[in-house]
Amino acid sequence: MFPILLQIGTFRIYSFGVFLMLAFFWSCFLIWKNIRISKFNEETTFDLVLISCMGAFMLGRFVYIFFHFSDFGFDIMKYILINGYPGMSILGMLVGGVGTMAILCKREKISFFELSDYIVPSLFLFIAISKLGSFFAGSEMGKKIGAFRHPVALYGAALFFLGSFAAQRVLYAIRKESFSKEFPLVFYTWGYSLAVVSLRVLKDPLALSSEVMAEYWIILTLLLTSSFYFVYYFRVLIGSRFKSFINWNSHYAKTVVKVVPRKSEKTHGGGKGQNPETDRKL
Repeated sequence: MFPILLQIGTFRIYSFGVFLMLAFFWSCFLIWKNIRISKFNEETTFDLVLISCMGAFMLGRFVYIFFHFSDFGFDIMKYILINGYPGMSILGMLVGGVGTMAILCKREKISFFELSDYIVPSLFLFIAISKLGSFFAGSEMGKKIGAFRHPVALYGAALFFLGSFAAQRVLYAIRKESFSKEFPLVFYTWGYSLAVVSLRVLKDPLALSSEVMAEYWIILTLLLTSSFYFVYYFRVLIGSRFKSFINWNSHYAKTVVKVVPRKSEKTHGGGKGQNPETDRKL
């Protein structure tokens, strides 16, 4: 991997920091693109987004330092130099960003869930590009099978890019009133937690030893909660599909019961059978 992208003397440019900046700019571009087709003011929206990003970074960094205090100690420079001492709690960033935006939306009298519809695709995109940075920095090691090591961060990037595409499609569906306003935020919670839980089994034991189990259990709880939400939300569709499946099976069983006796009558006695009148004449 290439944790240091460029070095000039003692000056270093780290891969994770570069991709973190790329993630920020591309996410802002996608937000701007989506806000243009909404009723929200662009300047107000970007003010809310930038302040929420600050809250997300601050809380994400604080949570990571709190759980890894032995690596940072009381060195303030280590807290600030994220390139040289990388590490962010994604769960902390999620809580910090969403919480800050909810507070700001309440103060500005803006519908939080309606605004989040246009921001969720950017959240997926931000994490996807950040995962690419983790891949090049080699900060997420996968299990080694022979000479092959699973690129877990690359898998995660692919899943989150797919999540960004799906969230964008959901946004278009919401504009047609096909989903409720809170659906994208729940979809983001479900997609993120599903990716984290499913990819955890592919990580190297050394990488897992540095993770905080409390965060994993919280993410697992979010996954189960959001999954129950989807079951309840699509209960009518699931019920109709299940009913159709039962009706199809019962219809298939009745058809088999009717056809089998007819075939048995035709083949009774083996083959075409002999004509009894022919025997009498002989």
